[in-house]
Amino acid sequence: MASPTESRVLSIKPLDNKDARWINLVQIEYKGPDGKLRTWEAMQRTTRPKDSPVDAVHILAIRDIIGGLGPEVLLEKQFRPPAGSVVVEFPAGLIDAGETVEECAVRELREETGYIGEVIPDPSRPILFGSPASSASRTVMINVTIDLGKPENQTPKAELEVDEFIEPFWVPLKSLHEGLRTFIDQGFAIDGKVGIFAEGIEAAKRWPLV
Repeated sequence: MASPTESRVLSIKPLDNKDARWINLVQIEYKGPDGKLRTWEAMQRTTRPKDSPVDAVHILAIRDIIGGLGPEVLLEKQFRPPAGSVVVEFPAGLIDAGETVEECAVRELREETGYIGEVIPDPSRPILFGSPASSASRTVMINVTIDLGKPENQTPKAELEVDEFIEPFWVPLKSLHEGLRTFIDQGFAIDGKVGIFAEGIEAAKRWPLV
């Protein structure tokens, strides 16, 4: 199977909105607190279903290794052309029309990694803006547990699309912060959501909320 590390950026050129399949560049006019009209440039996805409040889901999938290193988080390595590098990131994907965020998370997790997960209910799950200064894209983080004792998770097999090259792997939560720095030293890029999650774990170690 082809590895994400074999990918390379060959060229970069401007793209007109009329030729874009997934995103558009838009100009936003808004009124500031002083009453003056201003404009802002931003990226906007063209794929968000009309019945969905978000564009995509990100999946925090955890398995608990009894008697081992404790809980582990499922991450992926995937080449991202804008970063020009293989990025360490959470499983994620765009939501389909008529699909709930929970259904999207289970589907994307299965397609990208082969694992069948169980969503942890959260009736007040917040909508997140990953880069609000440059993008209108909205997402939610879905917490999922993966039971390795279930038959369907014994030999997981991803269902990748023809142009997807994703390498899933597990990292112990307690060493995630250190592990990400090792990946950086090896030339990988780190997705901001994964990096902030790791920083949050370290902050909880420094200032226990008890």
